[in-house]
Amino acid sequence: MPREGASADELGRTLAALLDWIVKARIADLLEAGLSHADVFKLVRVADDYRKGEFGPETLATIHDLAGKLDNVDVFRKPA
Repeated sequence: MPREGASADELGRTLAALLDWIVKARIADLLEAGLSHADVFKLVRVADDYRKGEFGPETLATIHDLAGKLDNVDVFRKPA
């Protein structure tokens, strides 16, 4: 996830990468990443909204709510 104080461009790139990953991920990948079934359901809804072009405040709120868990997903970890 982006660092605190990130620029709008950085936030946009991170969000686009997140949504692209969600769209392409298999449910098993999401569960293996440590997300609960409820979290996966929320992310599937987010991905579906994004695919339809219906990206709004609820989508951002869901991503914000799951940010702590998404920080633990390998694809979003910064190399040490």
